[in-house]
Amino acid sequence: MKVLAGDIGGTNARLICAEVNAKGKNIVAEKSYVSANYSDFIQVLNTFLHEYNIKVAIDAACFAVAGPVKSGVVAVTNLPWVISENELGKSLHIPKVKLVNDFTAVVYGITELCDGDTVTLQQGEVKSNLAKQNAVVIGAGTGLGVAHRIWLRDHYHALSSEAGHAGFAPENEQQCQLLQWLQKTQSHVSLENVMSGRGLVTIYNFIRTQNPTAESPVVSEAMLKKDPAQVITDYALSKSDGLCQQTLDCFIDIYGAAAGNAALYFYPVDEVYIAGGIAPKIKDQLSGQRFIDAFNTKGLMFENMKKLTIKIVLQEKVGLYGALSNALTL
Repeated sequence: MKVLAGDIGGTNARLICAEVNAKGKNIVAEKSYVSANYSDFIQVLNTFLHEYNIKVAIDAACFAVAGPVKSGVVAVTNLPWVISENELGKSLHIPKVKLVNDFTAVVYGITELCDGDTVTLQQGEVKSNLAKQNAVVIGAGTGLGVAHRIWLRDHYHALSSEAGHAGFAPENEQQCQLLQWLQKTQSHVSLENVMSGRGLVTIYNFIRTQNPTAESPVVSEAMLKKDPAQVITDYALSKSDGLCQQTLDCFIDIYGAAAGNAALYFYPVDEVYIAGGIAPKIKDQLSGQRFIDAFNTKGLMFENMKKLTIKIVLQEKVGLYGALSNALTL
């Protein structure tokens, strides 16, 4: 059996092809493409199949996509792509094609991870049956994803959401001012507006307006040459720019509070996984008390929150592995 899988996001389109038989799973080909370089997803797929000379018929395919999947069709949230199960099946002659939300795939991919693929931020209450842990997965990257994992009828189920587009709920005076500042130009301020790569830049611009002289000309010039979010992160991690450090601190406060809120939305849960492209880059900062305090400070639920285990997912291919795992079940 030959299967094809992918993790399709606003920044990268990761693809993998595997041969599966009684002896196990053999990876035939794997590559990541810059999504913006292609006009549609089928063009990416055809490039992948041609580069690796894959001519043998594909038996099944599963693609994780950043966007809500409805009736086998998904419009990619941060790309001008519309992907359809039927069109993919007909174009590529694949009998079984399934589209899933990208964080649905992350949920399934978590079960494929090794010990070194995660870092524990908070060790919660240890349950007797570790194989039946309900969980929430949240992750900031190009956008913001949230999903719920539940154990039901002898296996895990993944429930997707579009919680990243829910309204941003400030937790302190600075965040209230941030919301008010954004409301001057936006009719709806979503959580993703401030909890994503572009959200990091938004927070930087907001804090800069509070003290315009705080911006370093070096940082400003660097942002013209590189991804501004990466510049902010680099200078904050090296502790070489105060404005960037303030930005990252505010981002971590929002991230911790949002992760705690997600756990409450789906409570009761046992674990919370912090996924997405940003978390591994700032794992040391997320490991600090700032994030944990923002997560746990939930009033009457404070003691309950301290009992939840929180882990950062370091494996950037977790969604790809989840999609591959799904493809094997089709």
